[in-house]
Amino acid sequence: MAGGPPKQVRGARLVAKVMSATIAELARVGPDHLSIEEVAERAAVNKTTIYRRWPSPRALARDALMCAAEGSSGTLDTGSLRGDLAAMAREFRRVARSPDMQTIMRLRFGGAPRGPLADLTSDLEEKRHARSRAILSRAVARGELPRGTDVELLHDVVLGALLYLVVFARKPSDAARLERAVHVILDGAVHARPARRAASRRGTATRTPQPRKRT
Repeated sequence: MAGGPPKQVRGARLVAKVMSATIAELARVGPDHLSIEEVAERAAVNKTTIYRRWPSPRALARDALMCAAEGSSGTLDTGSLRGDLAAMAREFRRVARSPDMQTIMRLRFGGAPRGPLADLTSDLEEKRHARSRAILSRAVARGELPRGTDVELLHDVVLGALLYLVVFARKPSDAARLERAVHVILDGAVHARPARRAASRRGTATRTPQPRKRT
């Protein structure tokens, strides 16, 4: 590299530089073509420094994605469902505001449901989904949502709205708009009919009207 070997950094500063460079490279080339050499060049560190901590591009990519979402796996409990979901929406926006992360999320959710990027993010996504489902289940237990609320469906609706408003919409939403969206969704959920049991639905679906007898 021109100008001599890069100046070495250590500790948290080194990790931050490498993680940032890895996210940028993932956004540029995807996980299939991630190269430790290219990451080292972008981060201005020696490739041997990276290899000591991350022996493979896959290990490097996984740590970088976890680092990019740092702070999004803790417990959220503001004392109310609306407060919890508003905080979750702000956090989602914070993580996704980076242009590189937006590119990665578009690749992840706009591509095939299975593949290298899906494999890398599956554990992280499941932890985050479990946390948001827990928020909704806790709200049912507190009486903020009706008993029988379809938690899985409500979870998918909230997540889908956040993905669209933050990642896929032409004009990304600000925090206030995300909070309004949360209130719109919850207003519908609070007044929705509780989900009926599957057996009841099946019984209704299979019941056919009897023809009238002719007289």
